[in-house]
Amino acid sequence: MKELKPIDYKLLFELMKDSHRSDRQLAKALGVSQPTVTRRRALLEQNYIEGYTIVPKFGKIGFEIAAFTFLKSKLKQKTGQEKEKALKNLNEWYMNQPNVLLVTDGRGMGWDAVCVSLHKSFSDFAEFIKAQDSELSDWIIESQTFNADLKTGTAIKPFNLKYLAKSE
Repeated sequence: MKELKPIDYKLLFELMKDSHRSDRQLAKALGVSQPTVTRRRALLEQNYIEGYTIVPKFGKIGFEIAAFTFLKSKLKQKTGQEKEKALKNLNEWYMNQPNVLLVTDGRGMGWDAVCVSLHKSFSDFAEFIKAQDSELSDWIIESQTFNADLKTGTAIKPFNLKYLAKSE
C-alpha cells in the first residue's frame, strides 16, 4: 500500500465534508485536475475509504435512542482457535443486527469493548439487550449502557464526520 500524499488527505477531508460532489467539483475545490481527483479517489477507495453514506437526523426518521453499550468479555482469557471462534461468533451475531453501527474492542473504566446501536423505542432497545445478553452469554460477562435521547435530547454537537475536515 502506498503512502498517502498531501492531496490524498485533502481529498479525504473534502469527501468527509460532502461526498456526493463530482470529481470535477472536487478538483475545483482542491485546485487540481479532474483526472488527478479520479485517480487519487480510486486509490483511496481501494485502501482507505470504507464506504459512502449520509448522516440523517436519526430522531426525525424514527430512532429514539442511541445506545452506547460497554462490554466486559471473556476474550482476553481465550487464545488461538478458541479466541478465533469466539470472535467469529461475535462478528456474525453483531453483523446480523442492522441497528448496530459499531462494535470494537478498547480499554477504559474496566470495559474492553463498546457497541454503538440505534433503536426505534425503549422496548426495541430492551429486546436488543435481552437478546445480546442471552445469545452472547458465552463471551460477554457484563454490560452497561448509556442511552442518548435522539428525539427530545439536547444535541450539543450533532454527529457528523465533516468536523474532522477542520482538523487538517
